[in-house]
Amino acid sequence: MGHGIRIALLLWAGSGAIAPAAGQDGGDAGNPVYDQRFFDRTQPSNAYEMVALLPAFTIAEGNADVRGYSGVAGNVLIDGQRPAGKTDTLEAILKRLPAARVARIELIRAGTAGYDMQGYALLANIILVKTGTIGGRIEAEQALYRHGLRAPRVSAQATFDGRGRVTDLFATVYREIDDEHGFGVRNRFASDGTPLRLVDYAQPEGADIAQATLAYRQPLLGGTLRLNGLIQDKRKFADIAHAVTFPAPDAIVGSERKHARTYEAGVRYERALGPADDLELVGSYRSVATVGLDRESTASESSVSDERSNASEAILRAALRHHRGGATIEIGAEGAVNSLDGRNALIEDGEPVPLPQANVRVAERRAELFVTASRPLGARTVAEFGIRYEMSRLSQAGDIDLVKSFAFWKPRARLVWTPTPNRTFRLLAERAVGQLDFDDFVGAASLTSGTISAGNADLEPDSLWRIELSYERRFGAGSVTVAARREWISDLVDQLPVVVDGTLYDAVGNIGAARRDTVEASLKWPLDAFGARGVVVTADLVARRGRATDPATGERRPISGDLPVEARVALTHDIPAWKLRWGGGYAFARTETAFKVEEVEADRLAGRLDLFIEYRPDARWTLRLFGRNLTDSAATRTRDIYAGVRGDAALRYRELRVLRSGRSIGLTVQRSFGG
Repeated sequence: MGHGIRIALLLWAGSGAIAPAAGQDGGDAGNPVYDQRFFDRTQPSNAYEMVALLPAFTIAEGNADVRGYSGVAGNVLIDGQRPAGKTDTLEAILKRLPAARVARIELIRAGTAGYDMQGYALLANIILVKTGTIGGRIEAEQALYRHGLRAPRVSAQATFDGRGRVTDLFATVYREIDDEHGFGVRNRFASDGTPLRLVDYAQPEGADIAQATLAYRQPLLGGTLRLNGLIQDKRKFADIAHAVTFPAPDAIVGSERKHARTYEAGVRYERALGPADDLELVGSYRSVATVGLDRESTASESSVSDERSNASEAILRAALRHHRGGATIEIGAEGAVNSLDGRNALIEDGEPVPLPQANVRVAERRAELFVTASRPLGARTVAEFGIRYEMSRLSQAGDIDLVKSFAFWKPRARLVWTPTPNRTFRLLAERAVGQLDFDDFVGAASLTSGTISAGNADLEPDSLWRIELSYERRFGAGSVTVAARREWISDLVDQLPVVVDGTLYDAVGNIGAARRDTVEASLKWPLDAFGARGVVVTADLVARRGRATDPATGERRPISGDLPVEARVALTHDIPAWKLRWGGGYAFARTETAFKVEEVEADRLAGRLDLFIEYRPDARWTLRLFGRNLTDSAATRTRDIYAGVRGDAALRYRELRVLRSGRSIGLTVQRSFGG
């Protein structure tokens, strides 16, 4: 009873400030600062694990598929700046930063002068130690899967810090295994459950990746110049085998190979123009060349799908921020040039098969003007307003010649109320506009699923109005946050039927209005107060309900690709006296459904358990033993295939594919050196 009352008081008490956790400096009233003392009891080994412990903060990766800079960046800064590249994820970048290099982490709240929030309510700003020395880390890892699959990794990082000039070098070579594929069955059944085909099926997938990055910064003309570069070579592989046992023995073999090479370079310059003004200039270029080759053959037939593309993006951005007192205003402009050359071919038994819109060049020129302003409305309230105006011209050439122009206003308003130092309410209203995926303009064939999709030249970007209310409660080193969101969507991009030369195809297109409701909740709960020193429990939940009108049946249904529920719970336990840290996480089952013209496809990933134990004999060595998917959970794909357009045709068969990659265990060894 006493524990329950104590928990309730911690979470929901409305009056008075709770004393900050050890290691939390005051900062200003709205922006807490967490130094190394805050993290001592939890022994994080890298910046990613440190950021994950921040009360009321959840890492957001951003969206690297978005063209341009706005909306791409995540919500973590390093020395006040976002990572400039798109290819590396925030998780990968932060895991490369040893905890010893972090001096402190500041939580930046909306309305703070001098920061580009990019629409986020919170930013984590990682301040690095200025060592003036050479340091780095070497890492080796090996993971073992069932059926003889292995996933080795070797990486090295070096930092040269001297006289204000800092150079970071990183290189890695590794293999990743896709644990949502593997070995199992792929059977077909009639509508009454009668078996039509029984198959022992194998589809192990993975990728071999080599990557090198360079980051450099130095003082220049009263400001700071930053340069970055990346080269990545990624070779995806999948070896596929059907061993048909019913109705007659047969064998089908196949393979999927995709080779993508990425080059990325960027420059960023920021400079104070006075005590109240800051200038930021950003430029970047990225190119990705991809070649994909899929094969499938039986004793009497063969098919080959050949997909090739070259994509590039160039961005220029300038922003000027003025801050005086508690008010901030930012104005700026961004321009981007994007292109994609896509050429796909399908060959069956040596003869080419026509694909709709298979050879297309798409180019886009886009410009955006933006203004954002924030100011306090009294001691406890901050208001933020912004508006963006986007203009773009999109052209297609090849199988279809077409030119389109778009222009959109994108307003945003946020109100933040902090009635006590440990409670915050946020209200957000905004309009967002999606971007068209260039790949949706190009027709393609999938030998694995046996489908052909058409490109759609008539695509329009979807748009939505969003309103969100969130609540944040902090208690010492813990927190609970809850958010509720509603979105009204226009011109939803989903699946619809397209007729090309009298043949019906599945394509991506606009299917009309839709609505989506989302509830998110997050908990970070240190259990020190209950006698479990060093134990931290985290839990995250996202629940969605979207409704759209199905173009094939005319009925209301969920939005393709939406996950109704995502949930995860994790626990870590740090034992500094033993130099040990252990923990694990359980991801609950989730299901994703796609509503296509002649089929409904549902992918279900069963709940999975991961565990780890980490030993640090001294400050330079880290040994980590881990186990993944210890529940040996299955990935199940159910496909209901119809004889024609759903709603007008009967069910031909149901295909059930159940695959397991198996449990995996691995060992990671890290050795740091230098300052």
